[in-house]
Amino acid sequence: MQRPIYLPCLVYLLFSILLMQAAHAKEATDNSDEVTFKDYTLNIGDRIDLGDYQMELIEIQSVRDGLVVMRTSKVGGSLDEQRALLLDSPNNFDGGAENKGITITVADIFDEQSAKVRIEYSQSLGSPRKHASERPALALDKPELFVQKSFERNQMSVGDAVKVTITVKNTGTGQALAIKAEDIPPLPEFTYVAGYPPKIKETIDPGQSDSAVYVMNAVKEGSIRVPAMMVSYTDVKKNAKSNSSEPFNILISPKSKADLAIKLASSGPLALDGESMLNISISNLGTASASRIEVDGTVVPSEGLQVTGLEKSFFEIMPGAEVNYSASLRGQKAGNYIIHLKVNYDGGDGSVIREGTGEVVVLEREYKYQYLLLIIPIAIIIAWMYRRYREYKY
Repeated sequence: MQRPIYLPCLVYLLFSILLMQAAHAKEATDNSDEVTFKDYTLNIGDRIDLGDYQMELIEIQSVRDGLVVMRTSKVGGSLDEQRALLLDSPNNFDGGAENKGITITVADIFDEQSAKVRIEYSQSLGSPRKHASERPALALDKPELFVQKSFERNQMSVGDAVKVTITVKNTGTGQALAIKAEDIPPLPEFTYVAGYPPKIKETIDPGQSDSAVYVMNAVKEGSIRVPAMMVSYTDVKKNAKSNSSEPFNILISPKSKADLAIKLASSGPLALDGESMLNISISNLGTASASRIEVDGTVVPSEGLQVTGLEKSFFEIMPGAEVNYSASLRGQKAGNYIIHLKVNYDGGDGSVIREGTGEVVVLEREYKYQYLLLIIPIAIIIAWMYRRYREYKY
């Protein structure tokens, strides 16, 4: 009678199951030691929990230098450290992720309030969980400079002086430090008279402003594009910032000049030994003021017409303005006379001379008996005609 074979088979099956469980347990242990990572975008006050670890973003210490402050602690108090982390530089805690601790790396800094953080860890620690900050959001300590550059007028002429105003205002919420105005390069169409380069305060508090004024003279005509002015500054954390003004156009016309025109007008022919007036007008047809005006006159021929009051002085004649005065005339000898006026003035580009002329006629003296001479031939003609009439009548 054969012995049953079921017992050895059952023993073999149980042994196989035990081997498989042991292998699975070993594989699970190996997988739990595997290192993985996750990226999180954190605002100030946000926290990540992983196992017993807690990682909180405390502040963005410097965007420029890439420094972020994080606090890393462990439940039970075996770890509680606040550390400044450098951008793209791994920081190990409890030996790092390779030794069943954690590794924290700042992958990116977005602004003064947020950053991207990478957490490396062993899978045996479980899955990390993000917790948003429960603290009220704080106002950003962030300066923002508004920069304006302006000319007192955008149209001028060669030789004109123009004031330039630089205004810088802090419209942000933080103090602006180490302010530096860079109004360069100088414009070749101007010479700089006073106040250049402009000086702006190095520190401007939120809501405050500062300004500077300088003076230039236009020396070259043309249409000019005034470039933007750059102002650099930092916040309290020494993060570098900059803002600039808006560029704009100006027009420089040719140099303004005064242009005087002279008119002489008499009241008509002048009787011998008679008196009359000569009206004189001087008008400025130019685009600049005429100053230090001196008027002098001569008469040709020099004898026979007495003129009084031709010479005159005026301090200034504005563009488009006119001055008037009169000279007295007295006829002493019959004839035609030419009056020459010479006007010397400063027209804005040195001394200028303008001339004008007018004519005055002095009549011959009239005698009353000359009219009687005309009566005699008329009377003779009338007498002859009357005589002829009587002869034919009879």
